[in-house]
Amino acid sequence: MKISLVGAGYWGSKLQKELETIDGVEDIEIIDIKNNKTLADINYDNVILATPAWEHYKQTLELLKQNKNLYVEKPLAMTTKECLDIKDNLGNQTLMVGHIFLYNDRVKKIKELLPQIGTIQHIESNRLNWGRFQKRISTLHSLAPHDVSIIHYLLGYEEFGNVICIGENFSNNEQNDRDEISFICKNVSVKFNLSWYYPEKIRTMSITGEKGLIFWDEEKQTVKLIENIWLDDRFNYEPKVTTFSIESNPLRNELEHFVECVKTGKKPISDIENALQVAKNLDLLSKGSF
Repeated sequence: MKISLVGAGYWGSKLQKELETIDGVEDIEIIDIKNNKTLADINYDNVILATPAWEHYKQTLELLKQNKNLYVEKPLAMTTKECLDIKDNLGNQTLMVGHIFLYNDRVKKIKELLPQIGTIQHIESNRLNWGRFQKRISTLHSLAPHDVSIIHYLLGYEEFGNVICIGENFSNNEQNDRDEISFICKNVSVKFNLSWYYPEKIRTMSITGEKGLIFWDEEKQTVKLIENIWLDDRFNYEPKVTTFSIESNPLRNELEHFVECVKTGKKPISDIENALQVAKNLDLLSKGSF
């Protein structure tokens, strides 16, 4: 299978490195837009789009008209309207969106453990680091697609309610570089903390249930199940903690999935419908901003 990789920046280089190790990938053509290459220079039928998010919509439409099979980095587009337009122009090609955490074995472990903590009451996610500051996209549209897709995977999809999004701009860019978001999904209160203005990289999520908690630390590659949190009517300060250390390469997993879907015609896990659901709730989060 021959693949054209559009975009040779930070993430494009990571994709290229991983693609070079995947069985069945015969050749990788690099289309570097910054060095005067265009979509017209693409020679292969299978394309990975790793360009800036605000360019995805127009580029995806152009490539669909060329009947290309597409893997588009998240988000597929900046609005629900744009995603619907893409859907209307989609034929029989494979269209997959890079919601990478749907291919993360640690996230799959979280879902496996959910029944052990009873009814879910609260979820809180922290996605914090220093930079990369961007002028044309906020932390909400750059980082929140990850967490929105994870919430849909864990709880199921529904439109978010009671949305409050407080954004701040410390770097004098046009977009927020910090967003604090809260909402309700499936009767569960959810909170996202997103920032490019934090001195260290933190990627954690806690899921609180009536019987216990699950704590995921992506940087440490661990998932903790915390049980026996109550003693009679009192909080137990020495609960049972089980730690799962799980190795996973989500990027490789999703690229292998793309190759499989193109070869077999299988529907991608992160297909157009999945991308639309994420876009709809991102729009709702944006409307709740102040």
